[in-house]
Amino acid sequence: MSIPQNFWCTDELALHTFASLPAPDLRNCAQVSRSFNRIAVQSVLDRHEIWSAQRSAALQLADDPNDLDGLSALLLSIHVKNLAYVMFNLMKVVSLPSALKTFHKMQRLVDRMESLGTVHANWPSAAYQEQPISDKMLATACKCVEDFLDTVISKGCTTLEFSGFYAFASNYKLKKNLAFTAAEIPRAPAVEKLSIWENARGYLPSRRARAASDAPLPLLEEGSYSRKSSRFSISAPWISLTPSPKLSQVTKLATFSTHSTGVFRPPFSQWTFALLKASAVTSIKLSFKDVPDNGVESKLILDRLAEAVPDVTTIRLSSARPGLMKNVVAWLGRFQQLEVLKIEPACFSAGNDIDDLELQALARLPHMKQLRSSSSFLCAYLASCRGVDGGSLPRNLRKVIMKHKWTSSTQSAVSAFIKDVERLDNAIVEASPEPEARCLTLYIHLYFDSFPDRAEALKRIWNRLDSRILHPSSDAKVSLETPPCFHPIKSWPQLCLELMLPTTADEIQRGVVDEEVIAFCRMFPTLWKIKLCSPSSPAVSPRLALPLRRERLDKLQSVCPGLHYGWVY
Repeated sequence: MSIPQNFWCTDELALHTFASLPAPDLRNCAQVSRSFNRIAVQSVLDRHEIWSAQRSAALQLADDPNDLDGLSALLLSIHVKNLAYVMFNLMKVVSLPSALKTFHKMQRLVDRMESLGTVHANWPSAAYQEQPISDKMLATACKCVEDFLDTVISKGCTTLEFSGFYAFASNYKLKKNLAFTAAEIPRAPAVEKLSIWENARGYLPSRRARAASDAPLPLLEEGSYSRKSSRFSISAPWISLTPSPKLSQVTKLATFSTHSTGVFRPPFSQWTFALLKASAVTSIKLSFKDVPDNGVESKLILDRLAEAVPDVTTIRLSSARPGLMKNVVAWLGRFQQLEVLKIEPACFSAGNDIDDLELQALARLPHMKQLRSSSSFLCAYLASCRGVDGGSLPRNLRKVIMKHKWTSSTQSAVSAFIKDVERLDNAIVEASPEPEARCLTLYIHLYFDSFPDRAEALKRIWNRLDSRILHPSSDAKVSLETPPCFHPIKSWPQLCLELMLPTTADEIQRGVVDEEVIAFCRMFPTLWKIKLCSPSSPAVSPRLALPLRRERLDKLQSVCPGLHYGWVY
């Protein structure tokens, strides 16, 4: 077999060769030429399944700063100049000194970029709560995080996402006296030239005063918090991330997301609220799972959020502490410009939580376009709409999305699910007259704990039903005489099915899960539209969805004749 003359110069061979080199040699190769730089960097990124770093880069950072991880590879690159989506995951970084070095490297990478889109920083730093941290180390940590975040904002980041960031929030406690203000913090007295004896006698008070004066003063609201002294320091100076005065000039932030309320408490809160007030934020995603049990403090956090982003149009709540949703629903009524509201079913710990909600203020929001939650919450909202002035749905409402976690495909579970859909459909019909409801679409969003098992069990139900129809027998079960299908009482609202599938968009387009998808489509014979979602590409927006291939759509139309549209994203 003859080997092409240029075989030994191909990128594929170079990738295989570089992949076997130790880290020091690979770093040296990356500095030989532009071509070697591109191949050497990609050989490292391939190990972490990062195929196009400029489009999407999920960086699993190493605890040893000298390891050649994805972040180190991108620092070597001279080609990557833009990051559309980047996730810095510090899950493996378990020591605080390593975390500080990592934040410095993250800042260097971001500072080299010409533009940024979405930046997701995951710092699950619970391990640091069990370790004693000196004031000096705490101040250094806050400074490292502050420099990184300021650099991210200065580079034009439009979407900022936080996970974790709660390690140091426990150092601060809300004071009982909320009238305490920043003006009450004592400043250091003027120190005159003293004798040796006077210096010795005033050493400790002077040291304590200097510690207090060197720390940045808290904002008015931050004066409600205090930090206890530790055995590593005589005093407890105020340590926090300091908001930059240039925030309003450089920020392009439009979307803010956090999985912890720790970023709304010291030492992060001064920076966070200053950023939100300086930015034109229109969308926020929040988790209230770890909101403090202190009712005064939780109300303080909610009030400050409402003041910081009064014109937000999209809110998504991913989780909440049990018993908090009554206060949260009342808080949501303060956002008069709200258009899209998404409340995950996990926010409601029990069914009776929804019965206690006062939804009138939420039902009066005039600009609501899209509402997504559990079937029980949506039905309660629709009932509240009938009780307010006008007695109908908001004029602009176009999407009602029922989100349901599919955990069982037994006959009883399928029947209960269909009844939930029927109740929601009836509630929509009762809450809105026909001309308005014709423009509304009911979305059924299904996600799974084990998709292959649930789909296979559902297919067995349909196979038994088909077999009974073709070969009827006298001992057929009554429960299988009626197919488990949803038949709406009206031709409106239109029906759309969304399936979150644990596979790639390419596999969906190639028909790998066709039979499984058909099993769920058979429950909705009047289906008008279908969306198949792949979680494998977190940076892809639903707005960039690809049309379902013609052969896929034709196959689905065999069980849903009215199906007109299909998308994959």
